[in-house]
Amino acid sequence: MKTIASRDNAAFKSLAKLASSAAERRKRALSVIEGAHLVAACLDAGHPVMQLFVSRSAAGTPQAAALRARAKAAETVELADALFDAVSGVESPAGIIAVVPTPAGQAVPADAHFCLALEDLQDPGNVGTLLRSAAAAGVQHVVLSPTCAFAWSPKVLRAGQGAHFALNIVEGADLAAFVALFRGTSIALAGEAKASLYETDLRGPIAFLVGNEGAGLSPELARAASVRVRIPMPGRAESLNAGVAGSIALFEAVRQRGE
Repeated sequence: MKTIASRDNAAFKSLAKLASSAAERRKRALSVIEGAHLVAACLDAGHPVMQLFVSRSAAGTPQAAALRARAKAAETVELADALFDAVSGVESPAGIIAVVPTPAGQAVPADAHFCLALEDLQDPGNVGTLLRSAAAAGVQHVVLSPTCAFAWSPKVLRAGQGAHFALNIVEGADLAAFVALFRGTSIALAGEAKASLYETDLRGPIAFLVGNEGAGLSPELARAASVRVRIPMPGRAESLNAGVAGSIALFEAVRQRGE
């Protein structure tokens, strides 16, 4: 295992640039995942790990040893603790970072059974939460508009907790075209809709549409949907967080399907 203790090392500089620059990650089609849980989820899905970086203080732990054994094809590098802390995106680093190829999204079949479409969600936490809920609910495909937060950013990856590797994630999608081609029922979540989520049949092929945190879905996309539904709120709050609303809708579908 190679050891790096200098900031001038080329491998460290490359990692630091990837960790700090979304443009660099997009250009190189690489993602930085941090923490044993996320790296294990990546390996569980059979996704390749190109590089595995461990901090000096974590190098001798059973967790690090197990991941090194599983990621046999990866270049393994030990970083001085100060260097690891410099590239870590968390306050209390766990000592494990992997660089992996960013999976390319595949075209969604028109007859897909369970989909989620996100329009202009800006908060990485909301995007990660919805990816995590989608994976837990059995969603197969998640389609994101060009103005959504980048699904493979470190913040979204942390919020997703490994969900990324259980989903087909399609970014930069034309959601109007997706809805037009989808053969199932497209369901727009809209607070002003007359139909209740709980009175809507969700047992067939469906695609939920979730909009921006403040503005909701664009009028054009809401009109293009097969149906518009609201989540009844008898309390005094005006609205639900986008991540919460989408998650409620996904698991109402799970409940109706009896899975």
